[in-house]
Amino acid sequence: MSYKPTSLFNLIQTINKSLFLPHIQRPFVWEEEQMLKLFDSLMRNYPIQTLLFWKTNDEIKARKFMEEVEWDPDLSDYYEPNISRAGCEKTFVLDGQQRLQTLYATFAGAIKGPDSERLEAYFDASSGAALSDDGLLYTLKFSKVALSPPWYRVADLVGKDAQRVAEELSEGMNDSLDEADDALPAEKQPTIQDQKARQKRVRRNFGQLVSLLREDKHFWIQELDGVANNYTYGTVLDIFVRVNSGGTKLDASDLMFAAMKEGWDEIEEAIEDTTELLNSTNIGFDKTFPLKCLLVVHGRGAEASAEKFTGADGTRLLAEMKANWDRAEAAFQELRDFLKTDLKVYAEKVVRSHNSFIPLFDYLYFNPKPTERSRALMRGYYYKAQLFGWYSQGTDKVINGLHSIVGQPAPGGFPMQAVKNYFIGRGYPTELQKGHLEQTRLRFLLLNLVYVDQMGASPFDVKYKGNEPHVDHIYPRHALSTKLGLGSTEVNTLGNYRFVGATDNIRKRAELPDSYFGRLKSYGSPIEKHLLLDEFAADTKRLLFDTATYRSFRDQRLHRIWEICGRTVNPELAAITAGGAP
Repeated sequence: MSYKPTSLFNLIQTINKSLFLPHIQRPFVWEEEQMLKLFDSLMRNYPIQTLLFWKTNDEIKARKFMEEVEWDPDLSDYYEPNISRAGCEKTFVLDGQQRLQTLYATFAGAIKGPDSERLEAYFDASSGAALSDDGLLYTLKFSKVALSPPWYRVADLVGKDAQRVAEELSEGMNDSLDEADDALPAEKQPTIQDQKARQKRVRRNFGQLVSLLREDKHFWIQELDGVANNYTYGTVLDIFVRVNSGGTKLDASDLMFAAMKEGWDEIEEAIEDTTELLNSTNIGFDKTFPLKCLLVVHGRGAEASAEKFTGADGTRLLAEMKANWDRAEAAFQELRDFLKTDLKVYAEKVVRSHNSFIPLFDYLYFNPKPTERSRALMRGYYYKAQLFGWYSQGTDKVINGLHSIVGQPAPGGFPMQAVKNYFIGRGYPTELQKGHLEQTRLRFLLLNLVYVDQMGASPFDVKYKGNEPHVDHIYPRHALSTKLGLGSTEVNTLGNYRFVGATDNIRKRAELPDSYFGRLKSYGSPIEKHLLLDEFAADTKRLLFDTATYRSFRDQRLHRIWEICGRTVNPELAAITAGGAP
């Protein structure tokens, strides 16, 4: 096993040429907030974990990195058959996929926006003077349009500015900013001292940015050479599992417990029991989650830190938590029941942010035993939060902002309109529209919603491990493309998507829908829960394989999906339409 430094530039140059992802790797799961935090950490010169690679010429399915990051992609679009074959030497990333994909998108690619638009990374070259509300010192944003100074397009470092040194780049940026200052009215121009401080930050920032890309000191690789040595697939698979499920990590909750135990000996056991209770939903909550919940309802803010449990205020906080533990325990129980009974959440894949559940706990703490109407609004809040990325940035700030809305007795029920107004003020969508149904990144969440509505249970609560649902085309994609000549926008649409168990997906292959669903119906399978249209479920021979029938089926089914999703995600609108109280 070799251990060597490398530059980010060298890594980028090898991605999708000799460096790939093995099929055993999960999809890219980081949210934009995590991508921004990684960039901030690197700009602060914080060390990051070693990357673990495996060189092999075995026959292993190889998957490309995404040049343009999309969430919930069709992974089959990224496999490389020629690279996967035996005898072709390639290197696989065993540990470090999320970091490398983030850096590849930042320095050489893009991310896909909510309307499938291309968003490229821009760095505020003057940042670094103060922390943002999100706790970041260095500001990166993904933008659809080119941004003016102090913003710098990061991909230019491997493009048009590849031969320019940091001094030249910073000088050009400072000249642009100084010229912009000169054009301002005298009373708005920065002082000479402020201008010099900014110039210094710009020089430092370009120095660090260029160093990150070009110097062999920020990134270290451990490589298992399966070509020169006998690293079998079984051995590497064992290493992969151990690395990715690995050792115990010291997290924020461990540090807080150390500060808390003097004031309340039983706190760690209580929190561990609560975490185990919440995880009976099959969601991987850690111990920090209930601690953040407790901090919020006791008015200390969502930021998790050991300092909150020290000194006189820390003593008061622990006394309050201990005195109110029975109330908190009941609220945690209600939250668990809401997740299992109302949301039927049973898989990480349909949860974009664990922290989106904290305001639900906050509400239940002050409003136990909510009415059915409030529960419907709480369901709507959950789906809105996941679909619209309400917790993709500034999570703790969002939770603290919502505490003033949901963290109090609410005789009128769950305050959906006030919650919506808060997110409208932050520039987020708050109501599901028909156009959202065509956004690829939302398909998994929306399909899960439909199946929960139709089945009354989570589609992820499967009998056999490894048979979790995959997204499948009702009318086979390949046949629609090759035999009917339909383009991807007509084929890859929610009206033609359904869930199917992984093993069933292998068996189905390219079978046409009249045959496939007719066979399922003969076995007693509830095909109406998949097709959603009674006329086709009653007579599967109506699922003819021609353009007119396909389009009619697809559009009718999409309308039915809209009806289901609309009433679930926007329950407040149904009340207004019916003339009732919101």
